[in-house]
Amino acid sequence: MSVVIPLASKIHGREYYENLLKSIQTLFEAHGIKVFNVLDSEDLITDEVLNVINKSIPILLILTGGTSRLGGRLITQGSVKGAIILAHGEHNSLPSAISIRSRADVEGIAAKIYFCEELRSKKCVETLEEAVRLGKALNDIVRTHVAVVSDSPEDYYNLFEGTYGIKLSLLSYEELERSFKDVSDEEVMSSLINLKSKLHLLGVNEKYLKDTLRVYISMKKLLSNYGYNAIAIDCFPFIMKYGLTPCLAVSLLNDDGVPTACEADLRSLLIMLMVKSLGVWPAWIANVSSINGNRMVLSHCTIATKLGYQCSLLTHFESNYPYSLTCSIPNGPYTLASVDREFTTVASLKAKVVDSGFKSEAMCRTQVILESEVDLSDFPNIALSNHHVLIPGNISDRLKVISHMFGMDFITYESLIKYLSEV
Repeated sequence: MSVVIPLASKIHGREYYENLLKSIQTLFEAHGIKVFNVLDSEDLITDEVLNVINKSIPILLILTGGTSRLGGRLITQGSVKGAIILAHGEHNSLPSAISIRSRADVEGIAAKIYFCEELRSKKCVETLEEAVRLGKALNDIVRTHVAVVSDSPEDYYNLFEGTYGIKLSLLSYEELERSFKDVSDEEVMSSLINLKSKLHLLGVNEKYLKDTLRVYISMKKLLSNYGYNAIAIDCFPFIMKYGLTPCLAVSLLNDDGVPTACEADLRSLLIMLMVKSLGVWPAWIANVSSINGNRMVLSHCTIATKLGYQCSLLTHFESNYPYSLTCSIPNGPYTLASVDREFTTVASLKAKVVDSGFKSEAMCRTQVILESEVDLSDFPNIALSNHHVLIPGNISDRLKVISHMFGMDFITYESLIKYLSEV
């Protein structure tokens, strides 16, 4: 839950800053955000306040100057993951905001200042709304509980969990298999009926299809039973163990609004969590499969049907086991994004989709052709990861802000390509 902590100094007059808070408080409350009473003394930084902001990203509303010490204490004693700082042009609010942000930098805590000159003005509403959206997005991410279905935990799982404070639980294949028994024939038939409204199922083996739907229903039950709100599955050992793929389950869970990653890819899952928190959904994890000039071919077998159209089922590319998906997706602007192996950098590329569908039998089943404004010939040498996430629309600027708030560097592939072409 996002919270607003208003800060003020008594020297500026209680009537001034309490009336100022009152004039904008309803804006925060309309978004379901708790607004604390004004903190105008260090004595008011109680355990209750510190417990509320612990491991979260609070919004510090700087009503007046003379609040640098208050803000610094909140940031350091509250063990916050980051801070959003709202400042205005009166009563030395901005100088204190800058001082608090500087203290956060020293402590290694990401902080971003949003400034508008007249806090009561209509022009300021948009700035406040933007800050609120960012705060809610960041807190949604840090409160995520991710399940990883795998028998072989990777070292970077701990890196992922430790860096972002996201809770992670490891589930074995056997635990998922045991939940198959809780799936009734009625549930499978209900899912099959729903699926027929989404996909072309001509020529599909119904027995195998029901088995793959049991995987989907089982994963969904685990999410519900344990309170997970995102999941990643280590696909290839699962495929070899059970002779069927979780591709359809990944697709349908993403359709349901649950960020779901194939190949236990937590780097791509982090991008998906960012995207979902920003209100953009669904997104698609894909391989960079081919490059020609300023064009790139992406391919993978797990696309969410809500991202595409004319979807149908085919056997999985590498294994030929049932079932994976092929879809076309709408042409237009997209953002391609990835995270490096150490979770330190996010990179993005603006591109447009010019064609898609099942174009080649030598690739994963959904294939998308992207066109960029830059030559992508050297992309394989600068790509942060083999997997990239394709996101509808141009959201690079918002990804940049949210990446910064998690202490990550942000680059654009365009700028990197341009730099390399000039050296």
